[in-house]
Amino acid sequence: MNRYLKQELKQAFSAPLPDPQETARFLKTLPQPPIRMRQFLLIQTTYLRKQGLILSLLFLLPVLTGARQIEPDTLWAICALIPFLALLAVTESTRSTVYGMQEFELPTRFSLKSVMLARMSVLGLLDAFVLCCLIPVCAAGNKLSLLQTGLYLLVPYLLTVNSCLWITRRFYGREALYGCLCAAVVVSILSCAIRLIANFIYQFTYVQWWLLFAAFLLVKTGQEIKRTVTQTERYV
Repeated sequence: MNRYLKQELKQAFSAPLPDPQETARFLKTLPQPPIRMRQFLLIQTTYLRKQGLILSLLFLLPVLTGARQIEPDTLWAICALIPFLALLAVTESTRSTVYGMQEFELPTRFSLKSVMLARMSVLGLLDAFVLCCLIPVCAAGNKLSLLQTGLYLLVPYLLTVNSCLWITRRFYGREALYGCLCAAVVVSILSCAIRLIANFIYQFTYVQWWLLFAAFLLVKTGQEIKRTVTQTERYV
């Protein structure tokens, strides 16, 4: 081919900004309108799977039946099911890392860390709303204090969250999903087993131990969330 023609073709089809530094400088010149935190959370909510949100809201069915129709065993049934509420929250908020889709979310306007934190916040608020609705209803049906009922529901939830976050940081794909499911099943079985074998620990005299364990799990949950979010920095 003619050398002149090669040069003309090279100039005609050359990349406008081949230098990465020039590309970064060019991107900084593009207008980026500010966005409020509330708007950012709403945008990330649209990326959450609707079936997961619906399944989380299904835990409110005992509330819809009314406190007068709640039986004493309803609390223990919900304690056995509450780990699966945590399972839905963790698997949905860490979906990009579980399925190995970090590379597709990294080039976006917002960092993967911000996206994960936003989704965790939305799902955490949703689960907190569900728990706040379940606690007074279950307490009325069981004639227990709100503190006791809240602890009995919160401990298996936090235990599942900690286990699932630990698993998602070490496994990917179906292995992570199966591991999280196994963790939720184990916590559910433990809740039932403790209720049948060691029912005495649900007495009011042991509330202080439940408080200490719940506080420990809250601290561990914060640490696991920080480690999970920080792990995304290695993909940058």
